[in-house]
Amino acid sequence: TLPPFPIDLSAYHQLAIDPWATEKLSAEQSDALSANIELCRNAIVTFTACGAASGYGGHTGGAFDTVPEVVILDAFFRGRPDKFVPILFDEAGHRVATQYLKCAMDGHIPADTLRDYRKGHADLPG
Repeated sequence: TLPPFPIDLSAYHQLAIDPWATEKLSAEQSDALSANIELCRNAIVTFTACGAASGYGGHTGGAFDTVPEVVILDAFFRGRPDKFVPILFDEAGHRVATQYLKCAMDGHIPADTLRDYRKGHADLPG
């Protein structure tokens, strides 16, 4: 049996920012956003590498690149749920790793399944 997914996704800060009332981020908010960006990027690199190590290649590409926007939007969704529909659209599909990561962080799939990213018949195509 495989070890658990090596990145602790519970370390993600459940940050809430109201973009209409927040003129400047506090040091704590900025630090939390930076930590969330690093956590998410590390997770995406990790499970992309797991797929590559299994012979199912690929790159982190757009999912890695858009992490800052995703983390900021997530904080806005939490800060003003009355003003947002909390959906991250991915019109191209090239950033599907973001969707899988978000699903794992929100409890819709076990984080350990991220190890199977891109593997054939594992339900997480890349």
